[in-house]
Amino acid sequence: MTSQPLQKKSRRLASLDAFRGITIAMMILVNNPGNWSKIYPPLRHAEWHGWTFTDLIFPFFLFIVGVAIVLAFRKRLSQGIPPKQLYPKILRRTLILFGLGLFLNGFAGVANTAWIIYVSMFALILIVYLIIDNISFDKKSQYLFYLKRFFQLVVIIFITNSLFHFDLGTLRIPGVLQRIAICYAVTSIIVLNANIKAQAYITFGIVIFYWIIMKVVPVPGHGAGVLQPEGNLCWFVDNAVLAGRTWSHAPAAGFDPEGVLSTLPAIATTLTGVLTGHWLKTEKSDHEKVSGMFVAGVFGLLSGTIVDIWFPINKNLWSSSYVLFMSGMALIFLATLYWLVDIKGYKAFTRPFIMFGSNAIIMFTMSSFFARTLGGYWKINVGGSAITIKNYIYEYLLESWLQPINASLAYAIFYLLIWFGVAFMLYKKRVYIKV
Repeated sequence: MTSQPLQKKSRRLASLDAFRGITIAMMILVNNPGNWSKIYPPLRHAEWHGWTFTDLIFPFFLFIVGVAIVLAFRKRLSQGIPPKQLYPKILRRTLILFGLGLFLNGFAGVANTAWIIYVSMFALILIVYLIIDNISFDKKSQYLFYLKRFFQLVVIIFITNSLFHFDLGTLRIPGVLQRIAICYAVTSIIVLNANIKAQAYITFGIVIFYWIIMKVVPVPGHGAGVLQPEGNLCWFVDNAVLAGRTWSHAPAAGFDPEGVLSTLPAIATTLTGVLTGHWLKTEKSDHEKVSGMFVAGVFGLLSGTIVDIWFPINKNLWSSSYVLFMSGMALIFLATLYWLVDIKGYKAFTRPFIMFGSNAIIMFTMSSFFARTLGGYWKINVGGSAITIKNYIYEYLLESWLQPINASLAYAIFYLLIWFGVAFMLYKKRVYIKV
């Protein structure tokens, strides 16, 4: 198969960029309610079996990672770059993503006085950058270079200071970014070493293999085929491998929704994106590509619904039915965007999302980082007592005139708009932070 039509048109897949941005925006929205006990049902994960709108988001992102791997690798290989030269880049990106995830897990905040210093420095650097960047003079690029280096130094000092607050004895190892890192690394290696047919066999082989072991491998003290929070095979493996380093809010103690064994089907989800990427690079017409994605998407939904009878759709377990069903959803969503954006040319509505997608990992990482500080460590005095910035905004500025559940949603939207402003600024300045 060849990518000749896309090369002739010399275009990016605007639909994929929009899809990535929509996914990141939804991540920020659902991860940052004003009050975790006051959330509209679609904006929270299913407690165990079943799915909600929120359960679409993570598999959508892994699906996008798979599509992007094909597009990026084909571009580099077409430039004559040997496959072996891609491995250092794969390793580098994997380590950065995994490291960022560990940093988010381990961050325990810094003192309020230190926060004032750091925030002031970040704000000052930003102001100086904007002033310099909007003035024309000979040494402008040189000043901007040194300013960026100074900013990097401040960030390094800030991170180093934060590390002293980490509790390494109970540091959670798994996480969203860690799972993305592993799925990216394993999928990249498969793409570089297996042809398309083999990739398809591996994808469905993983789905079937995972289904079998979850149903037939006995767990000591519980038996085989247990699919409850405690007693399932994923729970057993996490307990054995990650003892004391799993998510404290998991459905069962010792279990982790981004745990060891459930990462295997998450790789299959990423590979469904890879197969879609190959389809988009064929010589088929745009309408054939859209039709093919819709058909495959419907097949995914139907097969996932059927498998749900024996292995229920479950995000925590990343069940085989969940892989099929959510990959079908992703295919239909991408096909819809492809038809609207790349074929019909309706691109105006995509610009805000493309801004998010242009710095996807940074948007997710920084929004998660500041959410934890605003909601747990950065406090102000109100009426003689300390209250976090998040609680102040939620309780005094929103809940004072809105119903609690609406105030919680309003805070999430407010927080999303803040990061839209950051994304807009980076996009306008053409700053793309690659990970």
